[in-house]
Amino acid sequence: MSEAPSIKVTQLTKVFGKRTVVDRLDLEVFPGELYALLGDNGAGKTTTINMLTTLLKPTSGRFSISGFDGIADPERAKSGFAVVSQEVALYQELTAFENLMFVSRLYGLPKKGAIQRIEQHLRQWDLLSRRDDYVGDFSGGMQRKLSIAGALLRSPRVLFLDEPTVGLDPGSRQHIWEILTGLKHEGVTIFLTTHYLEEAELLADRVGIIVRGKLIAEGTIDDLRGRLNHMKSICVRMARRPDPQELESSLSRLRNFAFGEVSYDELRNTFSIALTSQGHLSETLRAVTDWIETEHIPITGVSTSEPSLEEIYLALSHEPSPPPKIEQSPVAPLSKDGK
Repeated sequence: MSEAPSIKVTQLTKVFGKRTVVDRLDLEVFPGELYALLGDNGAGKTTTINMLTTLLKPTSGRFSISGFDGIADPERAKSGFAVVSQEVALYQELTAFENLMFVSRLYGLPKKGAIQRIEQHLRQWDLLSRRDDYVGDFSGGMQRKLSIAGALLRSPRVLFLDEPTVGLDPGSRQHIWEILTGLKHEGVTIFLTTHYLEEAELLADRVGIIVRGKLIAEGTIDDLRGRLNHMKSICVRMARRPDPQELESSLSRLRNFAFGEVSYDELRNTFSIALTSQGHLSETLRAVTDWIETEHIPITGVSTSEPSLEEIYLALSHEPSPPPKIEQSPVAPLSKDGK
C-alpha cells in the first residue's frame, strides 16, 4: 500500500516475570482498514491492545499510531485514537446523555457542538429515546453501544475494539457491524479483537492469528485459504447412476489431470475432488467442467467448498509445535568400581 500505516508495530514484546505474553510482534494496519487479531484466551490479544493504547509499557519493541511514536511521544499518539475495552466503562447512576457529556468534557469538546454530536450519536445507535434514562437500567447491549458511541464522539482516525460484541444479542451485533463498516468507508482504521470468527470473516480486510504471543499467520482470508488448499473441494451430482465399469474408466481419466483426490459417493450419486496442496480451485474446476463435457455426463449440480475462517483458524492455530530440542550432556565414563 502507498499510504503510511495508521498503526505500525515493530518487534513489540511484553514479558511478565518469566512469561513472554507478546513475543516480537510485527504488523501494520492502514487507513480505512479493519484488522482483526484472533487468538485463544491468553494468546496475547488484550495485552497487545493495552500496549498500543499506552496503558501498558512494552518490555521492548516500538509502535506508532498515526505517525506518532507510542513510547517516546505517548500523548500525541493518544490524541488520534479511541478505545473500547472489554469492560463497559459507564457511570450507572448517570443518564445516557450525562455519560456522553462527561466524555465530551474529557475530550475538551465545546459544549454547544458536543450536545449536537451526542444527540447525533444517540440517534445513530437507536438510543435517543433513552436519552434521559439511567444507564444502570440499560441492557448489556445498550450499554455496549453507548460505550462505542462515547469512543466515537471526537471522530478518531484510529479505533481499538477489544471484544466489542461479546455477550450481545444478534440484532445488536448486526447494528455494530453496520456502523463499523460505515466507519471503514469513512477512512477510520479499526483494530479489532474478537472470539466471533464469523464477525472477523464478515468485517475484516485482513486477519492476524496470534498463538502464545506470536503472530503465526496474517493476511486476507483468501491469502490464508491459499495455505489450506487441501481443505478445498469440488462436488458434482450426477443426473443418473452410471454403469460401474463406465464410471471407473471415466474417473480414471479425471484422475489424470485433477489436482486432488477423486472419490465417488454411491449413496448420493456424487463424485468429489479434495484438492491437494498444489491444486488450485479455479484450475481444477475448469478441468472438471471440461471432463464433464468430454465424457457427456449428465449432471444436476456442481458445488465448491472452501474452508471457513473458523476452519482456517483451527487448522493454523492448532498445528503441532515441533518437539523441543533436548541437549544431552556428555556422560563421564564409569570407573572400574562404578563411581
